[in-house]
Amino acid sequence: MNVVLVNAAPGSDVNSSYVAEKLHGKYDGAKRFDLCRMDFDPSYPVRKCDGAFSDDCVEESLRELMSAVYSADLIIFISPNYFSFVTGTAKMFLDKFFVFLGKGGMPVFEGEKKFFFILTQASANRGHGQPTQDWMKSFCSIFRMKFFGVTLPNCKKSEPESAKLKMDEIIMSLNMFI
Repeated sequence: MNVVLVNAAPGSDVNSSYVAEKLHGKYDGAKRFDLCRMDFDPSYPVRKCDGAFSDDCVEESLRELMSAVYSADLIIFISPNYFSFVTGTAKMFLDKFFVFLGKGGMPVFEGEKKFFFILTQASANRGHGQPTQDWMKSFCSIFRMKFFGVTLPNCKKSEPESAKLKMDEIIMSLNMFI
């Protein structure tokens, strides 16, 4: 299985990074990308490709990541909850998915693609993440990706204890999803 893991924390978020590290070690050959370490331009013009994805449709700094997403069977996407939404870094990256739509607005992905979304949040109330989960599910439906989302509550910025406690739950959900 071809796995891509995207950590969308805008900095050194302890919880998202912890989860990314643990899941990266679970899959041989998985590719991990930390958006906070990538230099991409939100104003770079994105264009649709003609029928199939080509890495020259995106800026050079994102070509490896977007090519990996295109060929992945499973995308694991992790973002902290910022005011009931994904981080700005995550949203700017997801906007680049436009290149995966053909001229007719249909996704150009081949085969079945799965998107496993993990939302870390400081709030103890999982319901605070529900609007974000709903938005991400809708986003994935545009690209005909199967979606599963998990919200990790009680993830304080500098304390990975809650993320550590939830790893078994995440792995179980991930195993059932794939």
